[in-house]
Amino acid sequence: MSADVLFDAERNITLLGDSRIVFHCHHYNLFLQRTIDDALGADAAEVQRAAAAESARRLLGALLGPSGKEPVRARLERAAALFGKLGFGLADITALDADGGRVRLVTSHYALGWREKWGPTADPVCHFAAGFWASALGVSAGLSPERLLVRETSCAAVTEQGSCEIQVE
Repeated sequence: MSADVLFDAERNITLLGDSRIVFHCHHYNLFLQRTIDDALGADAAEVQRAAAAESARRLLGALLGPSGKEPVRARLERAAALFGKLGFGLADITALDADGGRVRLVTSHYALGWREKWGPTADPVCHFAAGFWASALGVSAGLSPERLLVRETSCAAVTEQGSCEIQVE
C-alpha cells in the first residue's frame, strides 16, 4: 500500500493508502490538546499518548504491512518519512532500533506551535508524537503495544532548545 497522500477531487477527500485523513493546522490541534488537558488534568497526557498510539498503529499497520518482510530500520525510516509528510515534524531516528531507543524531533508541530501560541510550558506537549513513535516501533518490530513504554524526556515547548526527545522502550 502506498504511503503517498492523494487528493480525490471527485469525492473531495484526502487519502493515505485506504484511509481518509484530515489535515489540521497547529491552531486547531493545540486548542484541541489544551481542551483535553483542561478537562482531564493529570490524566490528559497519557490519554492523548494512548489515543495517538492507537490511531498510528492502525495507520502504520496498514501502510507498512506485517513485520518481518523488510528490515526494522527500513520500516522505521518509512514511518519517519510519513511523520514529516503529514506535517508533524522532522524526526531523527538514528538512535532508535528494534530494541527501542530515542527519537529526536528536530522540529515538532506541537512544541513549536505551543511555544509560539502560549509561550513556554512546564510540561512536555508532544503527546501525539510520543504515541506515534511507540506505534512506529511496535509495528516495525512486531511488538505488542502493551510491551512498549514511551515518554517525552525533553520538549522544545518547555526549554529554549530547538528539539524534543522521545524515549521508546
